[in-house]
Amino acid sequence: MRDDFEATFDEQLVAIQAEPVEVYVPIEGLPPTLEQTSTTPHFCFGYPAPDHCGDNPAAILRELDWDADSRLRAAAMMRDYSDARATRDAMLCGVDDAAQLGIARILGVLICAEESAINIFHHESGRLDAQRAASEQRALREIESEERVHNWLIQQARSHYPQPDDIDAVRRRTKRLFMRVASRDLGEHFARITGLDSGVCISLSALLGSPKVRRANGFARLIKHIRHDEATHVRKSRDHAVDLGFNSANFRDCYELTRTGMVDMLRPISSSFEALDVDPEKLFGRLLRFQGQRDGEGRGLID
Repeated sequence: MRDDFEATFDEQLVAIQAEPVEVYVPIEGLPPTLEQTSTTPHFCFGYPAPDHCGDNPAAILRELDWDADSRLRAAAMMRDYSDARATRDAMLCGVDDAAQLGIARILGVLICAEESAINIFHHESGRLDAQRAASEQRALREIESEERVHNWLIQQARSHYPQPDDIDAVRRRTKRLFMRVASRDLGEHFARITGLDSGVCISLSALLGSPKVRRANGFARLIKHIRHDEATHVRKSRDHAVDLGFNSANFRDCYELTRTGMVDMLRPISSSFEALDVDPEKLFGRLLRFQGQRDGEGRGLID
């Protein structure tokens, strides 16, 4: 993929989806530990148990039934993460102390995003009436299940990193951003989610562009997996916003709110990006380059 900072988001999406995928694992071969309900406490937002499957990693994974590739990619990740010692080695091997603290802060931001997303897609899939449920509810539930998988993976990874002294401040700033993004108008709400999720993909691409991050094999593999799923969520969220009646001409305003909020939230942890050899100012400039978006007719505009 060429320099992600210079690509439009739609170009990134095509490149992300074209990337080679790691070895798949049949879900029938998952270890029994994944049948156990997680007892890890919530980080930012409480969220409901799934109402369409069991509340354990294996049951959530089985719900990923409409996209076989997503399901098998997730199965490979979850199988490996069920081995705590191997996960610890993958996360910490060759990662210096400053980088470990930087990764811990970034994972704190991501876990807050995942908990928020679980709530959003859970409640929206339950809100749809019977007429719309057949065409949209399954897709929304699929996203919810993918977010729950991300949540579990990040929680496993976070447990192997030291807890930064400022993690409570990271949590407060991140939670404040996601609460600020909420809108009572559902179309606008999903339009804002589009701005956030595409910003997450841009940020993860910046991290994956760093040789130092790529040498941190466990962290790099995790964020590459999340980026692949979130890239598809962007398109689904913005299409859903338009389906809800959102005027695509107003996407710019939503991006301005969400992306400027992201930069304000990330700027206090600039040192975390620097510790991973990522230029934070270059990243922030890329996040704020939101001159246009894909409209409801599907035409690609500059992100």
